[in-house]
Amino acid sequence: MSMSASITPDDLLSKRILVVAPHMDDEVLGCGGVMHMHIDKTEIHCIYATDGALSPAPLLPWTGSIDPDIPERRRHEALEVMDAVGIPQENLVFLDFPDGKLIKYSLSFKAKLAEQLARVKPAIILIPFRYDLHPDHVAVHRGVRDVVLETADSAVLLEYFIYFRWRLIKSGDVRQLIPASRLLYVDTSAVVEKKAATIHRYTSQTDIISEWQEQPILTARSISERCNEPECFLYSNPHEPISAVFKGNRLRIIAAHYIERIGKRRKDQLLALLSWLFRSGRGQNV
Repeated sequence: MSMSASITPDDLLSKRILVVAPHMDDEVLGCGGVMHMHIDKTEIHCIYATDGALSPAPLLPWTGSIDPDIPERRRHEALEVMDAVGIPQENLVFLDFPDGKLIKYSLSFKAKLAEQLARVKPAIILIPFRYDLHPDHVAVHRGVRDVVLETADSAVLLEYFIYFRWRLIKSGDVRQLIPASRLLYVDTSAVVEKKAATIHRYTSQTDIISEWQEQPILTARSISERCNEPECFLYSNPHEPISAVFKGNRLRIIAAHYIERIGKRRKDQLLALLSWLFRSGRGQNV
């Protein structure tokens, strides 16, 4: 397989595509516009890698607990979302690997991926960006990349972006560190409202559903940003080094990715701790 910049938006909206999503909601966040605009929804297939059990989950363990029904709820939401888009239920596969721990099951994950690629025979595979900030997203990328190399599959790989905002780079947008010739933009302005509506069907992510939550996983601002700009995809070549996609100082970018990935949860935990301390102090003074 070779990277093919000859793939166009028309190809993406007409050929058989397989979306590999780490969690239920990643598929519509990264590719929802393409799904809505595809001319034949029966040609869209989706694999959900994990059970989604850790979202939402408290950042501070003593403030609350995870709802044990979250995996079932998120699966039900995914079924409703894909039905609303028009994708047949038989085109959906739930692998149910433990949320947050996909890297530990890489061999099993790749074996199941290989089975699904042989069954679906997609022309295009959509996977998370190689330097995403969530470990499950990176594990999905690496798993699909390895399977494509091992099986010499002829499908074209395109990477979609979920966490593309980085604080440690000047522009704040990691996509701007990639040569423009490597990126494919799809104008999804015609389906902005449809994409937003399908995202909002993931109420476990867009609503506050637990007492310990201060805000939903997906805020209105985040949803608006993802819906009101073109969907962006990276032409992916599994034969090249992963860092080859960047222009400029690759070592600095890789270091920034590591710090961003580790620091994001630490920052969120610190903010949650400060908020908890503030609320606790305010309660004592009442």
